[in-house]
Amino acid sequence: MYKKIISFIISFLILFSSIGVSSISNASNKDKFVYSTLKDSAKGEIDNKANSNTSKNNGKVIVIDLNRTSLEDMTKISFLNKIMSKNGYLALMNIRGDKGYDDVRNYATFGATGRVNIEDNIYLDFKESSKENDAIYKTNTGQNPGKINLLNINYIDLYNNQRGEYKSKIGYLADILISNGKKVGVLGNSDYYKDGLYKNNTAFLLGLMDSKGRIFSGEINNLNENNTAYPYGIVTNYDKLKTLSKKLYDENDLLFVNVGDTFRLDEYKDNLNDITYRKMKKNIYAKISRYIEEIYDMVDKNDTIYVISSFPSNLDYANNRRLSPIIRFDMSSTSKGILKSNTTRRLGIVANLDLGVDILNRFGLKSKDMSGRYFVEQEKMDNIKYIKKEYKKIVAVSSIRMSIINIYVSFISISWAIAALALWKKDKISLKNRTIVLSLLKELVKFGLIMPLAFLTAPIFNPTSELQIAIIIAIVSLIYYVLARKLFKDDISQIGFYSLAMILLITIDSAMSTPLMKSNIMSYDAIIGARYYGIGNEYEGVTIGSAILGFAILLEKKNIPKWLVGIILSIILFVSASPSMGANVGGAISEFIAYIVFVLLIYNISINFRRIVIIIFSLVALIGTFSFIDIAFGLQSHLGNFVEKVRTNGIMEIVNVFGRKIYMNIQLAQTTVWVNILLIGLLILIIMIIIPNKNISFIKKKYNVIYKGFLATIIGCVITLIVNDSGIIAAATDSIYLLIPILIILINKGVKEKNVNR
Repeated sequence: MYKKIISFIISFLILFSSIGVSSISNASNKDKFVYSTLKDSAKGEIDNKANSNTSKNNGKVIVIDLNRTSLEDMTKISFLNKIMSKNGYLALMNIRGDKGYDDVRNYATFGATGRVNIEDNIYLDFKESSKENDAIYKTNTGQNPGKINLLNINYIDLYNNQRGEYKSKIGYLADILISNGKKVGVLGNSDYYKDGLYKNNTAFLLGLMDSKGRIFSGEINNLNENNTAYPYGIVTNYDKLKTLSKKLYDENDLLFVNVGDTFRLDEYKDNLNDITYRKMKKNIYAKISRYIEEIYDMVDKNDTIYVISSFPSNLDYANNRRLSPIIRFDMSSTSKGILKSNTTRRLGIVANLDLGVDILNRFGLKSKDMSGRYFVEQEKMDNIKYIKKEYKKIVAVSSIRMSIINIYVSFISISWAIAALALWKKDKISLKNRTIVLSLLKELVKFGLIMPLAFLTAPIFNPTSELQIAIIIAIVSLIYYVLARKLFKDDISQIGFYSLAMILLITIDSAMSTPLMKSNIMSYDAIIGARYYGIGNEYEGVTIGSAILGFAILLEKKNIPKWLVGIILSIILFVSASPSMGANVGGAISEFIAYIVFVLLIYNISINFRRIVIIIFSLVALIGTFSFIDIAFGLQSHLGNFVEKVRTNGIMEIVNVFGRKIYMNIQLAQTTVWVNILLIGLLILIIMIIIPNKNISFIKKKYNVIYKGFLATIIGCVITLIVNDSGIIAAATDSIYLLIPILIILINKGVKEKNVNR
């Protein structure tokens, strides 16, 4: 219930900032949904920077989908293993759709402008051309049918627009290829039995159809034969598959082949024991190996072949191994290595959003509407070993991150609550035990500042398992605690040490393109795929709070020039906001305002209306500058992508993004553990400051600069809550640097009062 209440409060806080945008939304004609079957097809444009042999020499592209196959299993397919030892570039692909993970959302996202939302268990009514089917399609859409048509395309389109978070437009890959004279062909199916009924499974067509739900070349029926030695008594007829592959290859520029046996094997696995499963798997892989070999011999030297697993196996998915392998072979190349993209900026990790964009790039085409990015190659001889090692670390971090975060948040919440209660009722504690109890609580509370520092430090030691991660975090936390105790005798200096060490490490990490942030259990997760690079939402709040608290304590303790603090904060802002480094737009806005307020306060400059206007204009100029840098240098960060979408789609893109931020914050307020910190923090402020008002006067008088830092931190919390799509999380981590020093100051005050009265 209390989470419902806090979500209401947060909704109210951010509502005022959405009123202006909402009025624009209501006034705009663009807000009205238009079915894709009523719109012109996407055209795309020529990409003069495309530099592959395929794009230069009018080559072709073949995609072979071995759905539900891991990288480990791909290396067991003999011919594939043979060619991978000589050439080919590989990566692991994030398979996240809009509001869920499944084959259907993933396939649809391949050819769309962004992540796509498809209704759970929806029947995809793909039908091959016939007199009756063509009539139904034309009646439903008003469009001329193709060879294969999605009869319920309008429902799929409407559902994605109404229920989708990103309002992505489907079918753009095929639209752009067809508009530029390229032909798209499809082949295969993953048909199987479910609940005793035969189920047509051609979900892969979602990524290859045009925006009207049509495919003009291909075969999805009559490709399987009955054989009880295979899953569901069904096996692909590879002789027919090879014959049709040759035919469709000759007729088309892009051919997507769905080899259904790997999907059926995975779905049927629970019906098999270990021996029968291995036998069936061996037979299927032998057939696939011979098929890939024939494709490899068939294609031209200017062609590109992708071998992908569009989705992980059920077992891998259950074990949090939720990235799928993708291998690209340039037939003119003899080198091997790793793929990456500007979507992730992480070697060996790409997104499903990128596949369609990379295929376009192979044909010398591009689309400003598609949010993915083409693949970039980096040579690496031990590419398979490297990917496996990285995957192990990614899975370890992803698997343990929520357990440690829950422990951390619970520890903070409980220690804060007990410390606040002990302070409030300190007179109830005997004089003999009061100092011991309050001092112990004070030391425990400090770990709220130490652990985020330990989280960010742990990746330096390159842990590869959950146990190693936990042990390293525990040891590093103790080292930081002991080090601060040895270097500084008073608590405020120790807090300053933790804060300055934190902001220094964040700044250095950001300047190096955040290698520590990418492998940090309190940051983003490549498997979740909400963010891949830059400063994560958790550390966005830490960046604000640690910098302000650290320099406030430094000013309080040392006579350093105020102008120097302003310069250092400017450097931190630049590094954390720069598209090529920290790349956090919401953080840039929050930091800018919080830092400006802090500098004005330490100079005793009042904040009036005129200065607020100047701050706003300066903020707009800052964002504009970073947008220009992003676009001019082709950095393709979140900010640059957003600006490009606004330029393409108009002001409604701002409305959609802002609406998504509000929705996400309301959802987070009811689900994330971080909201507990905000609730406990709010309660502490009420108990320790508002009720006994003398505490405010005490802090302001004894630690005047730190008090000003508290005010700036509160401003940072509020702004972060408003402008960030995970503002709850960032505001919570920011508040850590507000509440912990307040608790420690008041604990020391309580201990001193006890000793005086003794």
